[in-house]
Amino acid sequence: MKISSLGWVFVLIFISITIVSSAQAPPPPKPKPAPAPTPAPKPKPAPPKPKPTPAPAPAPKPAPAPTPAPKPKPAPKPAPGGEVEDETEFSYEMKGNKGPAKWGTLHAEWKMCGTGKMQSPIDLRDKNVVVSNKFGSLRSQYLPSNTTIKNRGHDIMLKFKGGNKGIGVTIRGVKYQLQQLHWHSPSEHTINGKRFALEEHLVHESKDKRYAVVAFLYKLGASNPFLLSLEKQLKKITDTHASEEHVGIIDPQKLSFESKHYYRYSGSLTAPPCSENVIWSISKEIRTVSSKQVKLLRVAVHDASDSNARPLQAINKRMVYLYKPKVKLMKKYRNTSFY
Repeated sequence: MKISSLGWVFVLIFISITIVSSAQAPPPPKPKPAPAPTPAPKPKPAPPKPKPTPAPAPAPKPAPAPTPAPKPKPAPKPAPGGEVEDETEFSYEMKGNKGPAKWGTLHAEWKMCGTGKMQSPIDLRDKNVVVSNKFGSLRSQYLPSNTTIKNRGHDIMLKFKGGNKGIGVTIRGVKYQLQQLHWHSPSEHTINGKRFALEEHLVHESKDKRYAVVAFLYKLGASNPFLLSLEKQLKKITDTHASEEHVGIIDPQKLSFESKHYYRYSGSLTAPPCSENVIWSISKEIRTVSSKQVKLLRVAVHDASDSNARPLQAINKRMVYLYKPKVKLMKKYRNTSFY
């Protein structure tokens, strides 16, 4: 088919319009990019766990009061005459924990046993004594008195109830009343180094708590009449510590107390508390006692030691006197038997 000239004109116009329209028409919008997928929300971190509130600190406990040091055991009650009533608190075993070397450490009240400078007993040596005739004969004035006999654990004590009401002894103007007597075996004091079978102590006390002890030494021989009179009571208290037996009325004058020759010095009690306020008068005239009587006194107590004699103590600077009557009186005593 042939297209006329007019037709070509229309074709050209159509093409021109189409081209113009194509040039002017805005390009189709670009497709919107698909929105990025919304990221899943990050899980919120779990809130931190609250720190547990610390429990309030307990109120500080008050510091415990310091434990008080245990109070030292009080020393045993003193017996009449100053020595302890119960002697089981110490011993005479030389190597024991409560032996003589330890007495001063057992109770504060006993410290003089270890530190004192005027302790008893001592060795009485004639070469070291000062002979004197100024003291006068050793005499006493006693009254009959109600008595008991007691086993104290290391010795036997004859106790005068309420103290003997007689004058007792007078020394340097001071009056001392008899309180008790007891025995030590072997003797505690020695004379010129010699020890005897038995020593008897008559313990006197003044109103101001000073003591005067009169001591008699015994060698083995004839029986002692005074101990014979106590034999029944001694057997009753054998091995019965702290037992006490009534004896009855005793007249201390029957002890044949007087002595014309005696030693004198200042010392102490020979058992705890070892107080140093004692005037000692030790008869130089040696008496006799039977071995049976000595054994009875030792068997009656139930301690583990074979002796109840304290070891000798240092004299230190003390003066020891020996009383002798004036020469004109000596003839009367020429036949007196000394040790």
